[in-house]
Amino acid sequence: MTKVFLSKRDLWIFALVWVGMGLAAFGAVVQFRSGAPLLQRSLVLAISIVVVGFVLSLLYSISYTLDDRELLIRCGPFKYRIPLSEIDRVTPSHNPLSSPAASLDRLMIRWYSEKKRILISPDTKQEFMQELENRCEQLARVGDELVRVSAS
Repeated sequence: MTKVFLSKRDLWIFALVWVGMGLAAFGAVVQFRSGAPLLQRSLVLAISIVVVGFVLSLLYSISYTLDDRELLIRCGPFKYRIPLSEIDRVTPSHNPLSSPAASLDRLMIRWYSEKKRILISPDTKQEFMQELENRCEQLARVGDELVRVSAS
């Protein structure tokens, strides 16, 4: 059965992004109203619209889908597929590195012998962890982490 989790959203991250997008839009409008040639003004406005749209699509489209075989992470046009059988460890994190997460209340997922890592922020972390534990026979809960306990 497939289960979809949305990203938890920190208000301050949304405020920061919206302020940045507002400033970009304001700059584009000021540029468009300037005395620059029409082609230059139109190009700046078009690029600003595309950038604002892209950033907002990243922010509002973050989801994590669990099925019987994989975890699919979506963030705008980007997709990451993690085979459930390859997950080695899931630990709570507040790491601020760039990731498909709209909150700093995160989980770090490590897979392929802990060589690969990604940070996510499911809106219901404990439910996500329980679902992952139920679907991954190689993982067991140890404290607030899921860790690999067998070679399966």
